[in-house]
Amino acid sequence: MSGHDTRDATTAGQEARRRSLVGRVELHPHRHLLYQEIHARPSPLIRPPVRASSMVFQDRDCAVDAAFDHVSRLARRCGANLPDPEASCYYQEMGGFELRWERHTEFSSYTFLRPGSCDPPFAETAADIVPEDWLASTPGVLIAGVHVTMLRTEGPDPFGPELSRWFEGQTLFGSRIVDERARIFTTLRLHGDGFGRILICNTGLSEFQSGRTLQRLLELEAYRTMALLGLPDAKDIGPRAARLDRQLADVMDEFGGLGDVSTERRLLDELTSLAAEVERYRSTTNQRFAATRAYYDLVTRRLDDLREIKFSGMSTIGKFLERRLGPAIRTCQSVEDQLESLSRRIDRATDLLQAKVDVAIESQNLQVLAEMNRRARLQLRLQQTVEGLSVAAISYYTVGLIKVALDAAASYGVPVRPTLAAGISVPFVVAGVWWMTRRIRRHIRTED
Repeated sequence: MSGHDTRDATTAGQEARRRSLVGRVELHPHRHLLYQEIHARPSPLIRPPVRASSMVFQDRDCAVDAAFDHVSRLARRCGANLPDPEASCYYQEMGGFELRWERHTEFSSYTFLRPGSCDPPFAETAADIVPEDWLASTPGVLIAGVHVTMLRTEGPDPFGPELSRWFEGQTLFGSRIVDERARIFTTLRLHGDGFGRILICNTGLSEFQSGRTLQRLLELEAYRTMALLGLPDAKDIGPRAARLDRQLADVMDEFGGLGDVSTERRLLDELTSLAAEVERYRSTTNQRFAATRAYYDLVTRRLDDLREIKFSGMSTIGKFLERRLGPAIRTCQSVEDQLESLSRRIDRATDLLQAKVDVAIESQNLQVLAEMNRRARLQLRLQQTVEGLSVAAISYYTVGLIKVALDAAASYGVPVRPTLAAGISVPFVVAGVWWMTRRIRRHIRTED
């Protein structure tokens, strides 16, 4: 056996041993999914000239399943392979155009690639070849849409009338990107057809770089739009949060003049109402504001990947978005921070007011206890007085009984002087009654 055959046999044996080992150990249920995830959504290989149309639909209700069914209908219609129900993306040649469908957390994107170009560049788009009735029935709500044309040329003069005419005379933003291997131009606005436009003049990008650049620009369009979804909520809730802030300040101003429990309870009710309203705003915006931060982070990363170099006299996309998108994101962050600050301050005010209410209640309890103690002392004195009177009364009746008994004995001839004997018994009777009363009271206390 040759050395080459020996090495092949050894390699095959090692491979079989590794497969046998994997078959014997317990595998994580998501192992294959985790390996596949990093290879999801690969960039297309682009050979210019090419046109692309991208549409982003925000999912609504059960739009995720509806989007899968929608893509499946197009695949059947074009005789293409059906998408995998568990897959998060689907790339397929449909005959004349390529469909790239990706579903994200809260939106689905549809990108159509069509080879070739036209003059002018946006006279015919990639979406024009897609069945119109299928496009019209796409589930969800359209939130972003852009047409892209990539040419194998340096393109027209950035400040010339031809380029301005292609973008309907709107203000242009452009730059040289990816180490000056391409130039891009866009307006970041909607045009007459309701779509944005991006022109890529490719002068040195490879097929992979061309596809990666196209993907970055389409993601930039989708993510910057999704990032702005939190701005309407911020503008709506911002004034309400300011109103709540003033109400909280008014409540805090009353803290110094608290004097009765009814006022404290009223303020506590107001704080509870403020807290409920703040938490309601937070619950409706937390997810949106968190998504805004995440999308803005993706936007900045995509801009960094483009490595823009500006044209003298023209703003780059990155500079424009930094100047206009940045403040919108900071507005959302400001409202989110304001709600968070309001929640913490209301909690502290509630704790402070509750402490004051507790102190007031404890003070009232001390007054009640002092009054109860005073009444107990009065009751004790009254009881002692009653006991003294009881001793006198019992002694009086006891001495009376003794005198009656002595009178009866004298009438029978017993030599006794009843009145004298009764008088002599008085101290002994009083002492005996007092001793019995003390003993009974001591016995009662022992039982208690």
